[in-house]
Amino acid sequence: MKAELERLILAREAELEARSGEEAMRSKVLYQARLDDVLQRFPNLSRRTLERMVEKAHWHWSKAQHKPSSMPPKA
Repeated sequence: MKAELERLILAREAELEARSGEEAMRSKVLYQARLDDVLQRFPNLSRRTLERMVEKAHWHWSKAQHKPSSMPPKA
């Protein structure tokens, strides 16, 4: 499910980045469709649980994307 989780994280990111209009609607539809795909394969998983898992994974992913570079050694 690692690749699926990555696709969900990226779809969630696109949904959050899209401000308004057609792009926002398209991003939302894509994210919801990806959630539906996973839920079909895992029928015992609730939508809310999956959404929370994606939100948490997205939060960690987002923090990792914005980590500052390490400080250079002193000369």
